[in-house]
Amino acid sequence: MPDKKIGCLLMNIGTPANPNVKAIRSYLKEFLSDPNIIDTNTLLRWAIVNLIVVPFRPKMILHQYQSIWMDQGSPLLVHSQMFLEKISSKTPNFIFELGMRYGNPSIRDGLMKLEREGVDEIVLLPMFPQYAQATSGSCINKAVELINELNIETPYTTIEYFFHNDFYIDSLVESINQSEEYLESDFLLFSFHGLPQSQIKKMDLSNRYCLKEIDCCRNRSIYNQLCYSHQCYDTVNKVVKKLKPDKPYGLAFQSRFGMSRWIEPNTTDVIKNLPSNNKKNICVVCPAFVFDCLETLEEIAIRNNKYFIDSGGEQLKLVPALNDESKWVDRFHKFLLGRVH
Repeated sequence: MPDKKIGCLLMNIGTPANPNVKAIRSYLKEFLSDPNIIDTNTLLRWAIVNLIVVPFRPKMILHQYQSIWMDQGSPLLVHSQMFLEKISSKTPNFIFELGMRYGNPSIRDGLMKLEREGVDEIVLLPMFPQYAQATSGSCINKAVELINELNIETPYTTIEYFFHNDFYIDSLVESINQSEEYLESDFLLFSFHGLPQSQIKKMDLSNRYCLKEIDCCRNRSIYNQLCYSHQCYDTVNKVVKKLKPDKPYGLAFQSRFGMSRWIEPNTTDVIKNLPSNNKKNICVVCPAFVFDCLETLEEIAIRNNKYFIDSGGEQLKLVPALNDESKWVDRFHKFLLGRVH
């Protein structure tokens, strides 16, 4: 057990404060104005966000948020807070705070709370297993920017990803293997959040490997160690090696937005095609999300479930995210203890 007091900022993308048009509009404007999300020139991004998305999209997606909102609030925030409460009880040497990249509780607030606690070191930890500049990178960059802006002199370290760590893989395997959703299915689909191909290519500094070589994402290379897509494939390989599934499985990417080309295959396309291949009862696990949120509870369990049934399927079930499951919290805590020694 370390003698020093460690402050750990658990970061995530964020969520609207309420399931209404005003709150969704405010959230989307902050979220999509980040150049890490829409990586085009400043003027075009401003036009897309302020003239197209913000005026019209909140009303279009309002029902999506309303369909999954919990009595306590946004599922992402509620599950994050429950995880925070459990892991905070493990040891007095760790002080945990939440910091959302967009919305509240903010990264700024989280850092200031850790400073008031007098921590000796800060760990910046995005709660995204696989690294992407739009998620983990943006969170870390914002935190570092605020550390400098607030003149915080406390030393800090970063944990950029944990897709390959046993504590995460073992928790995923156990979660799948013990779920009724998996046991009652005839196909297992791993659905990760997607990214535009342009953001994937940026991580290949050689500019001659990414999306140019056959199976470039599936095979480890010196060029793709920070490639989000490669990390997704590696996650599935590690899970399958321990899970030893007794049914077929596949990998796909969800949550497409805009007109640019995204990494493939697309989750919705895969789901629509499964019934014609005699896969009528499927389960979907979303390893990129450690907390259930709009993308899991609405996009997969409601919207894609409807697509699946309309295409001739009988049942699509979502394997719940890890959320605040006790063994997952225990493993996460032990991982952090090992990192500070």
